[in-house]
Amino acid sequence: MRRNAHLPTLLALAAGYFVVGIASMSVIGLSVPLTVELGMPASAVGGLVTAFAITYALAAPAMQIFFGAHARRRLIMTGLVIVFAGCAVCALSTDYGVLVAGRIVMALGAGLVGPTVSATGAALVSEHERSAALALVFGGMTAAVVVGVPVCSVLGLSLGWRGVMWLIGGIALATALAAWATVPRTARGVRTGARMMLRMLADRRLGMALLVPLMQMSAVFATYALLGPWMAAVIGNADGSLPASAVPTAMFIYGAGGLVGNALGAWIERRVGAFATLRITLVALGAGFAVALVVPGGLWPLYVLMGVWAVTAMSFMAPQQKRLVDLAGDRAGLALALNASALYVGISAGSSAGVAVHGSYGPGMLPVASLIFTALALLALQVSRGRRPA
Repeated sequence: MRRNAHLPTLLALAAGYFVVGIASMSVIGLSVPLTVELGMPASAVGGLVTAFAITYALAAPAMQIFFGAHARRRLIMTGLVIVFAGCAVCALSTDYGVLVAGRIVMALGAGLVGPTVSATGAALVSEHERSAALALVFGGMTAAVVVGVPVCSVLGLSLGWRGVMWLIGGIALATALAAWATVPRTARGVRTGARMMLRMLADRRLGMALLVPLMQMSAVFATYALLGPWMAAVIGNADGSLPASAVPTAMFIYGAGGLVGNALGAWIERRVGAFATLRITLVALGAGFAVALVVPGGLWPLYVLMGVWAVTAMSFMAPQQKRLVDLAGDRAGLALALNASALYVGISAGSSAGVAVHGSYGPGMLPVASLIFTALALLALQVSRGRRPA
């Protein structure tokens, strides 16, 4: 069947990933009204991000183990309703502890939605169309970065952060209705278990293939998490100052470049295959970090470099998911859940490594940490070649 026949379903699945993205990252754009109203330090927003990331990383595979064999339409709808419940808890919270609890509930729902929409999109189309379908579905996450988070930040000024939480919850419910209307009732995964997950992780090919996204995302966030200090160091401002628009502009360019990269990765994969595409994107990403060590001062060279980073980093996502689906076969749902976990663990690991490097060696050395992680990703990719798992 042609992918166009499944376009309404794929768009509904992409909307599911959009909800996951804004649920995960919206608090970054709402940091000012949050900290002012609840009287908490700015660093507390980092705790909200971490609470979501850790919960998602644990919930994604656990949800597939316990519920992966159920109808996927029901799983997606249930996960989105749970996201709405978490948004409601956040919107009604009166202190930081309740807000963290709401973030945990949101992450539980997102952990059910993310891997399920990817597995559903992959199963809808033929193997030849799979990479493009996965790129379209994951494009919802990219759209959340480019459009969703900035819009949430702006709306926070007029609606307040509580109003934005209700809005995200409303989008989650609307997406649940779209899934009900478009996702085939017969779509379902297969029964798995903790023993199956351990077998997958112990298998050299699958286990190392799952290590690749962890290292790749660590490489990205080792520098990206401390983007402002790194940009100030490159420009050479002794006081660490930057124009007010510098970091938001860089983040917008990164998001826009991510949209291009998401489509480009699928296009390259159809021509040279998933493994070769992953190797190309990782080599290009590493080259970008190497250039970061010698990039001349000034904002425009940095903006160009941010675009290059984004294209190479996001070109990785669709081929990586396509390769896992091909390797895992009927265990694709669990493999994609573990991939999602690896991405969020990579975000935390890379951010922590960046903080450590910044404290010990200064922001100018952040791309070195990113280069090391990129090299480890390439090594894991190479090791992941071998026999197809039984």
